[in-house]
Amino acid sequence: MEILIAPHAGFCFGVRMAIQKGEELAKDRKVPIVTLGPLIHNPQEVKRLEKLGIYERGSFEEIQESIVLVRTHGVAPSVYAEAERRGVELHDCTCPFVNKVQKIAHEHSQNGYQVLILGNKDHPEVQGILGWAGDNGIAFQSVEELTHLDLAQQKVCLVAQTTENLERFERVVTYLQERKVDCAVFNTICSATRERQNAALTLAKEVDLMLVIGGLNSANTQKLADLCRQNDCRTQHIESVADIQADWFKGVEKVGITAGASTPDWIIREVTLKMEELTMEQALEQYTVLGEVEKHEIITGTVVKIKQDEVLVDIGGKSEGIIPVRELSFAKDINPEELVKVGEEIKVMVIKEENSDGNVLLSKRRVDQIAVMDKLEEVFKNEEVIEAKVVDVVKGGVIVDIGTRGFVPASRLDTKYIEDINTFVGQTLKFKIIKFEPEARKIVLSRREILEVEEKAKKDELWNSIQEGQTRKGIVRRLANFGAFVDLGGVDGLLHVSEMGWGRVKNPADVVKVGDEIEVYVLSIDNEKEKISLGLKQLTVNPWAVAAEKYAVGNEVSGKVVRLVPFGAFVELEDAVDGLVHISQISWDRVEKVEDALTVGQEITAKVLELDVENKKISLSIKQLTEKPVKEVAPKAEETEAEEEIPTVQEEMGSTIADMM
Repeated sequence: MEILIAPHAGFCFGVRMAIQKGEELAKDRKVPIVTLGPLIHNPQEVKRLEKLGIYERGSFEEIQESIVLVRTHGVAPSVYAEAERRGVELHDCTCPFVNKVQKIAHEHSQNGYQVLILGNKDHPEVQGILGWAGDNGIAFQSVEELTHLDLAQQKVCLVAQTTENLERFERVVTYLQERKVDCAVFNTICSATRERQNAALTLAKEVDLMLVIGGLNSANTQKLADLCRQNDCRTQHIESVADIQADWFKGVEKVGITAGASTPDWIIREVTLKMEELTMEQALEQYTVLGEVEKHEIITGTVVKIKQDEVLVDIGGKSEGIIPVRELSFAKDINPEELVKVGEEIKVMVIKEENSDGNVLLSKRRVDQIAVMDKLEEVFKNEEVIEAKVVDVVKGGVIVDIGTRGFVPASRLDTKYIEDINTFVGQTLKFKIIKFEPEARKIVLSRREILEVEEKAKKDELWNSIQEGQTRKGIVRRLANFGAFVDLGGVDGLLHVSEMGWGRVKNPADVVKVGDEIEVYVLSIDNEKEKISLGLKQLTVNPWAVAAEKYAVGNEVSGKVVRLVPFGAFVELEDAVDGLVHISQISWDRVEKVEDALTVGQEITAKVLELDVENKKISLSIKQLTEKPVKEVAPKAEETEAEEEIPTVQEEMGSTIADMM
């Protein structure tokens, strides 16, 4: 039986954030913490939280504690007012997506809109949104309910419960559009919900049975189960591993597993392990150690001929014995000439006195199995490690050659999840026997225990030797939006995106890839939480450290325009170093708009006017690299007239003097 787990199963961002907040408060304050209503809709997780000191209360009247958590579903404004009146310390864990819906409902209600909320009116999330919508909020669950409302001549705002079904939301939008309702539509269904539902639907089409894990009162889990059933897939909604019934899986080859947003990882792991156990039991029933139960005589014979599909053996009778290729070894696609040689004397078991051609059918592999049993029993008792070759893939695991058939469940092949166990075929690996029952025809092996010991040794060695400020080699194992996880040798460290380069890195995949071996700088170590923070940029020179010499005032520099703003243009001089060309420094001529003179991506040359290393600012000028043009100024009219009058005066004065003389 093949087990497939849907992507995006389990805790969503909002729920995980609320759980972490509660755990941190309980640990740091060491006093009871209470929540208004269950923190999440999962009774098993609620019980676990109670053991940590986080308790559920139905109302403020029941609360005597001083610290209160607002759960992910959010609450109405009246709850915040009551908390302030009572003087309790309130920690708001409302999911950011729910917060967004509350804000939309409140703003549109204030502006005179009728707020329609698609969702379950009895669900705490919807009740909270109704509180933010005030008297203008209406909750409904179907298009049919809308037909009873008079929405003509009204401004309408449509939102949805964050776990609502997208198809139902789209049907409501179509209904409102067809009736030309003046409606502001906001698709507030959480993106994580959509991804979870789509992944469950896709998986439901591939499997014979779906297990949907989550609280029976969890709205989003109920919707997941309903979606899978609507896809004509047998579906079981369970809260925990205790609900699983073995008879569900009779005749089932593929099982899909998904979980609601309120389902913790530990419950998903328990269910998965239970499924693996059921798979292992099925496999052991199908694949036996000793093969057929009949006991036959063991005789000695000589190989006389080797064919592709059988081996002929002289056993001293009137006719030769035949070993079918499947009885040479339990491995697939074997070459008989690699196992026996002509003239070789071998021990075989008689499994049938005569076939249709009158030949005795023999088995070599069954004799080999018997001979190896005593040795395997000693290996099992002494907990020794043995090497074995993986020869076949079966349902739930692989078959290994240990002189007989040994079964390794897929969950015991590695400490991590394996996407394709076929990659192990042909490999010779180390195993330990964890179940040895020859009478019951069971030999089960595991590689996981060996790897766990090796990984623990590596982990201990790392924690004993790692120090802040070290440079270490590691392999990139996983990428996330916020960074990369780097295996330092048994322990993963986080290389945050902000530590990948001196400049801004938008996507970690632009810097590293899964499988890359890189050198990293150890920024900080938290032994208690087993967290290691890593850096990459610290192993390179900070460009601002040499900026004083490279970008001294008066230097001529080149760069690329990366951003235009009303007051100028930012120019990338190198990675992590930008300079600003103010609009007044672009040209000696007046520039009305920056985009009239420069474009993004344009290469320019400029002069450094100012350098502020401490604040990482460089002022540049393009015009200072050119001479300021000299403009010819026309003489003023008064001066021209005066000049024209002077000769007349001189002439007059000259005439007068001559007359006097």
